[in-house]
Amino acid sequence: MSTSKWKQTAAGLVMASLAAFWPGASAAAGEPIRIGVSTFLSGAGAVFGVPAQQTAQYLVEQINKAGGIKGSPVELTFLDENRGVDNTVVEFRALVESKRVDAMIIGLSSSICLAVAPAAEELKMPTMFWDCGTERLYEERKYDYVYRTSDWTPPNNLAVALYMLKSMPEVKTVAGINQDYAFGRDNWAAFKQAVQTLRPDVKIVAELFPKLGTSDYSTEISKLSALRPDVVFTSLWGGDMNTFIRQSSSRSLFRNATLVSPNGESSLQQLGKSFPENAIIGVRGDSWALDPKMANVPGHQAFIDAIKERTGAYPSFPSYHMAQAIRSIQVALEKNWDGSRETLQRDLLAGWKNLSLKDFTGELALREDNQAVEGQLVGVTGKSDAHNFMVLNKLVLFPGDLITPPAGTKAQDWLKALPAGTLEKFNVPAKN
Repeated sequence: MSTSKWKQTAAGLVMASLAAFWPGASAAAGEPIRIGVSTFLSGAGAVFGVPAQQTAQYLVEQINKAGGIKGSPVELTFLDENRGVDNTVVEFRALVESKRVDAMIIGLSSSICLAVAPAAEELKMPTMFWDCGTERLYEERKYDYVYRTSDWTPPNNLAVALYMLKSMPEVKTVAGINQDYAFGRDNWAAFKQAVQTLRPDVKIVAELFPKLGTSDYSTEISKLSALRPDVVFTSLWGGDMNTFIRQSSSRSLFRNATLVSPNGESSLQQLGKSFPENAIIGVRGDSWALDPKMANVPGHQAFIDAIKERTGAYPSFPSYHMAQAIRSIQVALEKNWDGSRETLQRDLLAGWKNLSLKDFTGELALREDNQAVEGQLVGVTGKSDAHNFMVLNKLVLFPGDLITPPAGTKAQDWLKALPAGTLEKFNVPAKN
């Protein structure tokens, strides 16, 4: 395809799938700060992606109503990741090369993050990854223009492994069912390695990898039911997770097996009381809307109320992750930017270096390899008289620095070398 033809095709794709959003801009008089945002706006991933989009829109409205950033309003342009990896990369390039954006927030999907990162580096575009968790991002190369505020695979899975082993010392068998792409395989590899290092006597009895977007899990559920494992581990997410849980519950898979999921919190409200009880669930970070310890954090209740009004549900981790990415841009520019368009990208990158957040979105710190370090909150599901869905009890916050591989190390090597006394560093409460 010729260069001119490619540019025409790219422009057409962008116009077909992008949506611009610049609310409240009249309150800020400067030239807009233009941010491109990718998430799932359609398909099974939209149960994650649309609340994240609405979160971004809400926060930008608040920024613009308050006068913008250094007098400049923020303008958002959205990309739908459901169009696929290749199309997302094409649209990313088209936005950047046409100079329609000053920064990008990318990546609900790990596959998209891995594909976009080299393009961001090549085009020297400040890019914040907001949700993808693959450990391969910073293991395979170094980046100057690519940062990630979201947590990632090793701490997610080490946290739920520790919780499981401490609360279920009798566990003997574990089965895994995870999506057949980077995120699913990386999560399973991290969880499996943590368990095998800390409890080599635990037997892995199944490793299942259904395709992303599977609508019928009857074959997998039959295999799991026949094996009768003590634990079923899954990192399924979005519509896939909801479908699997509904089909598993109808066949009583979790009557004898305990569900363990590092990211299952996002499905609690969507599945209501049909979500398995006594499941070990992570929230992919340290922020949960119903965490009593966050009740008095300034701005947290206002954030909850605003997201509930827009989405009809409490914010779950996709909303918190998007909020962290938006806040990273706001905080970095407010601290470092001189207000000149010529220095915007330079000052944004400088502000991201060693950035820390401690606010209604939780607490994190970007380290020298541009990866965020964040604590991991894990609990066990139980019924609540106050809510029509399962809530998390017996909460444990695992400190980020104790469960995160150091910069420059490979996650699997680090997990293989976990000290023998790691389990003794943590306790799971017997009751709330």
